[in-house]
Amino acid sequence: MNVILTEPVEISLRTLGEEGRRIVGAWFDHLKNWETDEYVRSHSHQLDSNDNVYVLKTSTDIRIFFRLKKPDIVVLDIARKATIMGVGRVSEHSGS
Repeated sequence: MNVILTEPVEISLRTLGEEGRRIVGAWFDHLKNWETDEYVRSHSHQLDSNDNVYVLKTSTDIRIFFRLKKPDIVVLDIARKATIMGVGRVSEHSGS
């Protein structure tokens, strides 16, 4: 499958160090093999069934958000688990 990176992903990649970019790039390679990579499919969880948006929980603290739109996988965002958890705490405290 084709992996397409959105602008927010390109920006996020620039904030990573060389090792971080290498790791994320390897996960993008796994996504290319979506149809045959059991690990990627079993660790990807659909967020909204109407939109085919998934989050891939990698074996690292990186989470990859993507839209499955065959023959493409559109990567919407990448984030560290700690960042996601922090956002959740802020929302809880703000009453939203």
